[in-house]
Amino acid sequence: MKKIILGLMAGTLMTASANAASYQAQGCGLGSTLFTDGSNLVHQVLGATTNGLSGNNTFGMTSGTSNCELDGAGGQANAVFIKANKVALSNDIARGQGATLASLTRMYGCTNFNAVGSALQKNYKTIFSTQNAEAGQIDMSIRNVIEANKACI
Repeated sequence: MKKIILGLMAGTLMTASANAASYQAQGCGLGSTLFTDGSNLVHQVLGATTNGLSGNNTFGMTSGTSNCELDGAGGQANAVFIKANKVALSNDIARGQGATLASLTRMYGCTNFNAVGSALQKNYKTIFSTQNAEAGQIDMSIRNVIEANKACI
């Protein structure tokens, strides 16, 4: 049984190396390099869990490694990240801090996490105006709040 599990893990690693893509729906980090199919729910869950357990997202974001591409202009990467992490991001914005909010702040190219967190927290109801707000709407609202409050330094 151990040999089968090790074989599966080795196969996954080889597949991940061969298929490594840029930003994944499960976030970036070790999990996105091991589980590359962002459209597969199982891969998303396994990738996000691996990212959380390994705790290397911050390093990946700051170094641009582990499928973490900094996209200061936003682009689709921010919307994909928001969609994949909507609940956690909503909770973090409500608190004005948290790992998901810090990752997104970095993706926007901001370095003043406290100013961004505070501005977004104060504008929570604007950002999440409806329960079913789309990722693109949330992204645009966040951009507008950051710009209006000059929070991105």
